[in-house]
Amino acid sequence: MFEEIMQLVKQHAQDAVVNNPAVPNENNEAVMQEAGSSIVNELKNLFNSGGISNLFQGENSGTQSTAIQNISNNFINNITQKLGIAPETATGIAASVVPNVMSSIQNMGNQQGGIQNWLNNFTSGSNIGNIVNNIGGKLGLDKDGDGDVDFDDLKKMF
Repeated sequence: MFEEIMQLVKQHAQDAVVNNPAVPNENNEAVMQEAGSSIVNELKNLFNSGGISNLFQGENSGTQSTAIQNISNNFINNITQKLGIAPETATGIAASVVPNVMSSIQNMGNQQGGIQNWLNNFTSGSNIGNIVNNIGGKLGLDKDGDGDVDFDDLKKMF
């Protein structure tokens, strides 16, 4: 899924990064990698904390959501510190790229049976998904007996 997220980043970063004279051409790829990494890291954090199920609901659906703010802040810090991008340039790139990529992720999830299904697929192919499922199975957290630990199991706990 990281590749899918990177494709979305590249799609949405053309004007904000590649066509931006304030970003040296030799940094274009690194800036886009940092955007993708920031998004993936926040999605993993939300998955680990159980906050992924309401990522795009209610107050979390707008550009001012906590997730988008966290992603943007991490991204801005990374490209200013690692690549020397000016803070105002970094802020503009984040404002242009992050909400658009997150909106595309939401749309992909909606097309694939819901964001939860998409994110479950995202995590199931990764070490984190395997770790959660292995530990969860051993701890008796697979409440619906389908062989994995997901939000359906979490709902059955409460």
